[in-house]
Amino acid sequence: MHSGSTDLRVVKTRLAIQSRFLDLLLKKNFNELTVKDITSAANIGRGTFYLHYQDKYDLLEKVIEEGLETTIDMFQPHEFISAGQVIPERIIQFILEIFKHFRANERFFRAMLFNEGIPMFRHRMQQRFLKKFHNEVELIGLKDKLTDPATLEILPIFISSGMIGLVGWWFENQMRIPEKDMARKVFLVMTQGPLKTFGLRVEENH
Repeated sequence: MHSGSTDLRVVKTRLAIQSRFLDLLLKKNFNELTVKDITSAANIGRGTFYLHYQDKYDLLEKVIEEGLETTIDMFQPHEFISAGQVIPERIIQFILEIFKHFRANERFFRAMLFNEGIPMFRHRMQQRFLKKFHNEVELIGLKDKLTDPATLEILPIFISSGMIGLVGWWFENQMRIPEKDMARKVFLVMTQGPLKTFGLRVEENH
C-alpha cells in the first residue's frame, strides 16, 4: 500500500513539474530558463527536482520523448487499409483524432514548435514519424508493391513535412479552422493531390 501511494506521489510531482515547465516555455526562451525558475513555478525545492531530473535538459528530453511517443503511437496505417484497399472514413477519422490530439496537447506543441531555444523539435518529430512509417510499410506489405525505391524515400518526407508545417500554421492561426474541416481537407489533398484539390485538370499521359 505504501509503495503504491509513493508511486502515485512521484507521478503527481513529475506531472506538476512538467506542467509548470510547459507554462514557462510558452513565456521564456528555454536557453534562459533556470532550474530555480522551474522549482519556483512548481512550488517545490531543488532537492525534489533533482530526485526526478538531472537538469533542465534531462527534463526537456523526457517531456519531448513522452509527447512524441504518445503522438506517434496514434499512427497505425494498417488499420486504414483492408486487402490493399483504403477505407476513407477510417482515414478521415484518424486525421480528425490527430488534430483533436494536437488541440488537447496544445501547450506541449506550442512550447516545442515555437520556443526558439528548442530548434530540433520539428526534425525529431519528423524522424520519429519516418521510422514509424517505414515499420508500418513493412507491416502492410507495401514495400513489395513499390517498384520504385525513390518513392519510398520521397513520399514520407513530403507528407510529414507538409503535416508538421500545417500543424504549426494551425496553431499560429489560433486553430480557427475546426478539426473536422482540417481532416476533410487533408484527406482530399492526400487522395487527389495538391493540383486536383486546387481544381486544376491534370492531363494523363497514356
